[in-house]
Amino acid sequence: MTGEESGGANGRATGGTGRPLPLRMCVRCERITDEPVLVAEVHGNSGPGWNVYACPGCAPHVPAAPDPLVVLEALLQSRRGGPRR
Repeated sequence: MTGEESGGANGRATGGTGRPLPLRMCVRCERITDEPVLVAEVHGNSGPGWNVYACPGCAPHVPAAPDPLVVLEALLQSRRGGPRR
């Protein structure tokens, strides 16, 4: 491994690109990973949302986030007293 691959100016691995590899915390095991997998996007009502990451080992086990439109439709149906006809 060359010096560039093993660490940049701040001591973080760069993977040979000159840019630091992304470090993220896994939402499932709470360990820091340099191979984050995007598993969800959380939308904010009054500002920007954020991304949720998992490590490669945990990513297949993270449940999919519900579709906001499906949740909204279910809420509207419950307020109307049942499914639409």
